[in-house]
Amino acid sequence: MTGSPPPADLTPPDDLDHAARRRRPSRRQESRGGQRRIIAIGIAGLLLIGGGAAFALLSEGREVPARVVADPMPTRTTSGVPAFVPFMTAATNGSDIQVFEQPTSGANVVTTLSAQTEYYQPRTLLVIDTQPGWLHALLPIRPNGSTGWVRDSDVTLGSTAFEITISLSQHHLWLTNAGVQVLDAGVAIGKSQTPTPLGRFYVTDPVDLTSEPNGAYGAFALGLSGYSEVLKTFRGGPGQIAIHGGAYESMLGTDVSNGCVRMLNDNILPIAQQVPLGTPVTIAA
Repeated sequence: MTGSPPPADLTPPDDLDHAARRRRPSRRQESRGGQRRIIAIGIAGLLLIGGGAAFALLSEGREVPARVVADPMPTRTTSGVPAFVPFMTAATNGSDIQVFEQPTSGANVVTTLSAQTEYYQPRTLLVIDTQPGWLHALLPIRPNGSTGWVRDSDVTLGSTAFEITISLSQHHLWLTNAGVQVLDAGVAIGKSQTPTPLGRFYVTDPVDLTSEPNGAYGAFALGLSGYSEVLKTFRGGPGQIAIHGGAYESMLGTDVSNGCVRMLNDNILPIAQQVPLGTPVTIAA
């Protein structure tokens, strides 16, 4: 599914087709929010360092309490092994989300996030801490790593058992479900002039490109909450990073992109078919 490689002297830019932003969500997209969400976005545009990409939510079997990213006291099974607790997410309840500097109503407002992303996805945040009535969340804004507090009454709580980890030095990606590895794959990363940023991010926008799987971005692109730290703008977009397909075998293990993470189509598709909005993504050196 990876198609023939482009000319060796032509590296496709990591930018988004802004036409994708003008496309309205399909009925399937509007129906997201149940316990099991399936990614199906009929956007014919491209994504990456100039725009966004997203996901859908799932939960498996019986309900279990969600955790914040840092869980200091995990519960333990009878065998003494910590029981996995899903990561907590917070999604718009249909309105814009006001973000505060501190967990008090009189605190300064950091920003107000629109109810939908540029790709018509429900705005979803990854929760990293909680206080009564408040949620501390990672924000999809510059600078990378920005956080803020939102009222729990302004959002709908959710969870994800999936987690993506990427090692730049190893040029490798791992996907886990409830702490169990379900996929590992080689990747290509940003070149020295436009490096892939390090940090903790999460999935914000999936872009389905299966109708043109041999394009520069492959069959799917998963936009993240992070941004290039070198390219403040790129071809009219904000410089958002993503994980996407479109790589070919000889590209794996190299530094060739404008900051995004590239994979084979055969590997991005099973990830895109499973992970939900808000799935944490850690990019390490």
